[in-house]
Amino acid sequence: MNKGKKIGYSSPLRFYWDELYKNQKKITPEFSDDIIFSLLRHNILYSPLLPDESLEKRDLLITGLELWSQDSKGDLLHIFFLEKYLQDFLENTNLSDIDGIRKYLYDNGEQKQIAYTKTKGNANCVYYSFGLHIPNEKNGYAFALTLFENNTLELYFSHGKDNGVLSDKFYTDLNKRQDIQSITLSKMFRLAINTIAYMKCFPECVKEGVPKISFPRGEDRSDNNVIFKMSQAIFEESKPQISKIPHFRKGYFRLLQSDYFTHKKGQLIYITETMVKGKAQTVSKSENIEKFK
Repeated sequence: MNKGKKIGYSSPLRFYWDELYKNQKKITPEFSDDIIFSLLRHNILYSPLLPDESLEKRDLLITGLELWSQDSKGDLLHIFFLEKYLQDFLENTNLSDIDGIRKYLYDNGEQKQIAYTKTKGNANCVYYSFGLHIPNEKNGYAFALTLFENNTLELYFSHGKDNGVLSDKFYTDLNKRQDIQSITLSKMFRLAINTIAYMKCFPECVKEGVPKISFPRGEDRSDNNVIFKMSQAIFEESKPQISKIPHFRKGYFRLLQSDYFTHKKGQLIYITETMVKGKAQTVSKSENIEKFK
């Protein structure tokens, strides 16, 4: 990154901070953030539906508000991409082993129990939530990933005023379509899943803190921050760098599940295809995976 370049970062949950919270705080400055959350939630739940509003949209708004509440308490992890190119890499990396990634994240996450009000039932799940700060963008991403014990997952996303929920099954269908909306949602789904996989696969590229910001917009409101830099393992080797745009290896994140990988079974790695004597072979590009057996 050019050290002389002015850098600003996008802010996750910007709509909730700048519009809902800020406006309510002006009206009731004496209220704590917890009380403001309860007040906003009540107003959203019990106000009449607008002409273009549905109960599903309202539920999504509440989910985003709950994510904002996590953020206001410092519980939401904030991830800063040192390079915007990392976003391009992650949202274009295929989820060829989505079942393996899901298993890894479920097995290595903290389990919690959620209650369903309508069915009066409970379900065990693993939950990940984080916000993404992208260089020189306005609106950041906020994600809440829920993995269930029945081998399914749901991803909530918030980007500007847009929000929604995607399942892994819905993503499989989306990924087959070529319209702009489907392509955009597919990229967002891959960005969220691959961001967590990247963090687990390349821990040496993750450090605590906030990068230098030329145009601060409240990005450092939390102490729960990490910086992602790009791993050399994802770059193409032996290619002259004429353009400033990096050339990435085509690969994917994979869970080693076979007993063949005696010492590395259960690890999440990044592998890429390479041609050896005219045949495609998969090669690990993760650190400390020089030998599998």
